[in-house]
Amino acid sequence: MASDIVFLKDEKLRQLAHVIRGHEVENLKNLRFKSVGEQMKYLRICNSNHVSVETILNACDDLVSKYKNDTVRAPIAALILSYMEVCLNNALQVFTNYTLRRSYLDKITTHVDNLIQDLNDLNTSNPTDVATLTHQIQHYKEAVTNYSKMSVNSRASQEFSRNLRNSGIEFKTLVKRYQATLGFGGLFEQLKDEQKLLVYDAIIEASGRGKVLNHKTLNAIALPRSSNESKDMSIKDAGMLLYNAAHITWDVYTSDHPIQTAMRDAVTLAASEGGAVLKEIVKAAILTGLEGIEATSLFVTGIGFVVGIVGSYILGEIAGEMFDLIFGSGGTKPLPNEGFIFYVADMPNGKDLAKQIANK
Repeated sequence: MASDIVFLKDEKLRQLAHVIRGHEVENLKNLRFKSVGEQMKYLRICNSNHVSVETILNACDDLVSKYKNDTVRAPIAALILSYMEVCLNNALQVFTNYTLRRSYLDKITTHVDNLIQDLNDLNTSNPTDVATLTHQIQHYKEAVTNYSKMSVNSRASQEFSRNLRNSGIEFKTLVKRYQATLGFGGLFEQLKDEQKLLVYDAIIEASGRGKVLNHKTLNAIALPRSSNESKDMSIKDAGMLLYNAAHITWDVYTSDHPIQTAMRDAVTLAASEGGAVLKEIVKAAILTGLEGIEATSLFVTGIGFVVGIVGSYILGEIAGEMFDLIFGSGGTKPLPNEGFIFYVADMPNGKDLAKQIANK
């Protein structure tokens, strides 16, 4: 069974970010880049991830300090800090591919900035406004906590995943099926983020891992004056939650497909001399004996970027764009097989490192 998520607090969370960065830097040293400039580019991504964790925690600590004597805002400031700790544990332990984590941390940064602004602008003399913001943050925290736990609970969806594999269903067909069940017409890529989020949430629920976006949670995190109808509902920073739901959905879809070390070795070799275009990485993977839906650019790319190939990941400056391309379209858009260089490297296991830090 996969490692459980350990929810670290402020200082130990900073330690985790520091340790992960150290491992990532060492792993990047083993890659052969096309140039020193290219290597520095990937090191900057690694460093910026670490800086983002520190910046988010510092902003939350400053918020707590700012409102320590404010009887109304103080508990909400503490709640924002606690919630961001959950988000950062999620980022460091679930999003193992550090180039993909970069985009996710950007979404978390925007999200916390919005929450801090909401607290600063809060009308503290209005009990309804105070309760609304408090409940919103509580339910955001609950949602990300549940997503984090579900991300490592592949056992709960084992039978569903096996049935998907045996049926040979394409990812886009699976998504379209649940989109239709929810009554969302048109192309998946043209849906609002909130609707895409609900489609992936429905797949996760059907898989057996549980439901995150229940009616109570949706009511709490929906923007005021937005409709309760799912087609019209607005959720601030829905894209941050969408990253989690899409990540878990992909794990559900692929977890019953055995990924062999031969595939990892093949893609690593293909990208070993200054990286490779996606087409060459996919070709190397397919030649290890992949068949059916496994022998597709979507499958290999999704595995490589999102859940890993026996501990190795496809790294790229445009990892976030690749994620959005796949999951923003429900797997229907073609991937850029030419024109962009990608690398393959082992990434540290944030869950295992978090356990070590927690036990110190």
